Amino acid sequence: MEKLNYLNVGCGKKFNAKWVNVDMVSNSKDVIAANLIKGFPFKDNQFDVVYHSQVLEHIPKNQAASFIKECYRVLKPGGLIRVVVPDLENIVNEYSRLLKENIENPSEIAAANYDWILLEMYDQTVRNQNGGDMAAYLKSEKIVNEQYVYDRIGYVGKSIRTQYLNNDKTPLLHSIKKAFSSLNMFKYAVRLVMHKLKLQSQATRVGQFRLGGEIHMWMYDRYSLSKLLLACGFDDVSLKNPFESDIPNWDSYELDVKNGLAYDPTSLFMEARKKAR
Repeated sequence: MEKLNYLNVGCGKKFNAKWVNVDMVSNSKDVIAANLIKGFPFKDNQFDVVYHSQVLEHIPKNQAASFIKECYRVLKPGGLIRVVVPDLENIVNEYSRLLKENIENPSEIAAANYDWILLEMYDQTVRNQNGGDMAAYLKSEKIVNEQYVYDRIGYVGKSIRTQYLNNDKTPLLHSIKKAFSSLNMFKYAVRLVMHKLKLQSQATRVGQFRLGGEIHMWMYDRYSLSKLLLACGFDDVSLKNPFESDIPNWDSYELDVKNGLAYDPTSLFMEARKKAR
């Protein structure tokens, strides 16, 4: 298959075989393995498009500019970058709305929605185990605000919940890892065995987990992400949604949308261009 001159960075298991796909660990013949923190294994001015989704927030803030500059380096002049990250502004606004609702007009649903938005805000930053409290919430026997949760986390969350209700435990565990890990966890199997055998201290286990790529290292809103892109040389910054893009035939690649449902409906979607010479 002839590849498009498009690059998907930190793709995990969400990739299109027509693209050039790269991640820290390869799970497919269509994915190149590379240490993305140390740079991309591609030439300058190589690609027409660079895309990454749910990756930048897993990179320490002091390394974010270097990562974005690598995206800039491998793009052709006039090339397009598309970045998808959790939207801090959206989460904060929803938290404020639900806080007010629970104070002024409390209800079971309002309380459940408040509990969920707090998980969105903090869980993937503070958790010390795979999936954290978000995964536990999705495995609850009863979720009174199920539709609200689906509206917040889209296709992946609904898939996890459906698998749990069908008692399909093995795919559930796989989906939790997929949903809450934009970067693959290094040596996961070895650490799991050592944990079971109690050969590691709690501090070691927690430290290895928190450096394993799952947790959020920083959060972005439309202002801070735009500021970062501009500082790294991009211009023509624009807001998008899961269904729209300046990438030709965007809907055919199913990278932000699957079966009509957005993978991350409340995320921040932003595009920009490398300056033409």
